[in-house]
Amino acid sequence: MKVERVELMDALRGFSLIGILIANMLSFQFGSSGVEIIESASGLNKVSYYFVKIFVEGSFYPIFGFVFGYVLIKMIESREASGVKYKNIVFRRAVGLTVLGAMHIALLWEGDILLMYGSTLFILLLFFLKRNVKTYFVWGFMLTSILSVGAFLGNSFIQLIKPLTDTEIMIYQNGTYAEILTQRLGEFIVEGGLSLLFILPIGWLFFVGVSFLAVGPFVLFGMGMAKRGAFLQLENNSRTYKKVALLVPIGLLLKGFIIFDTPYSLFIYSTGTYVLAIGYIALFAWLFSRYQKTMNYYFAPIGKLSLTNYLMQSIICTIIFYGYGFGLFGKLGIFVGILLSVIIYGIQLKASQHYLKRFSLGPVETILRWFIYLKNPRKLD
Repeated sequence: MKVERVELMDALRGFSLIGILIANMLSFQFGSSGVEIIESASGLNKVSYYFVKIFVEGSFYPIFGFVFGYVLIKMIESREASGVKYKNIVFRRAVGLTVLGAMHIALLWEGDILLMYGSTLFILLLFFLKRNVKTYFVWGFMLTSILSVGAFLGNSFIQLIKPLTDTEIMIYQNGTYAEILTQRLGEFIVEGGLSLLFILPIGWLFFVGVSFLAVGPFVLFGMGMAKRGAFLQLENNSRTYKKVALLVPIGLLLKGFIIFDTPYSLFIYSTGTYVLAIGYIALFAWLFSRYQKTMNYYFAPIGKLSLTNYLMQSIICTIIFYGYGFGLFGKLGIFVGILLSVIIYGIQLKASQHYLKRFSLGPVETILRWFIYLKNPRKLD
């Protein structure tokens, strides 16, 4: 039995990457602790900041997670249909993503998501791969509720973030690769010293739990929808997608509360991120059912090479903003950052389209699949 490939998922993954890039651009430009720099923006940059917060931030990672979970189930179904045991494949995939994520953090940029998805796969492998649909949705909603309650503590965590000093900003703007690497990781490595060897196993287990809590909900939702056979007949369910897409304005309204300084703003905002993500998925599915050729053209190529494109975004942006490249850290402004994100995405789209005319897998995807399947990935399809 041949398992049907769901074309929507490639395009939806590509769509998620433009949102992820726009959200990450704030960190590329100002650092993960550049909160004061961002919030002191004015005029067009202030409007751009709230555009990112309301329309983008927190609502595209869930889409990526949803696709991750959906494709995971489809991969398992495909392996089972071919009579191949899947647990070792999932385990090697978890190891591969974990190693790639750790290398991404160590060598390029700290805002990685691959390590989180690799860590989440270990939890899924142990407890969730062969569960029924109800279990996926119950656990997804449970984790979402925990995250929403945790949003009440968000202000306390934000206050713990140490703003960048003038010296640290100068290092990012003018430093060599070695100096910036030391800036990002030096304190953790040097001050941790030999004790790191003893706390690493416990720290990694803690990180696995946190990763599952952070990205697990929509991964589980994606797994549940795949089990239900969702998105296989888009035209027949077009009206349903259109109705669910009404969550988009509701999600935007909820996220808009971030503008107001109230004790409940962060909680309402957090709820809005998930509502908006569901709305975006439904809206994209509805548009895809009506304009499949166009949606495939603009989003599927990047989605098919998502791993390579995601890592390339880090390479491109660190070269633009860090001292060993053009040294534009903190200099361009938020609005220009959004424009830059669109330009980079456009370049990646054209590059992906041309690349796929000759190859079916991206370079990083090829390496990962060699490791996962222990054979030439071109012989898998």
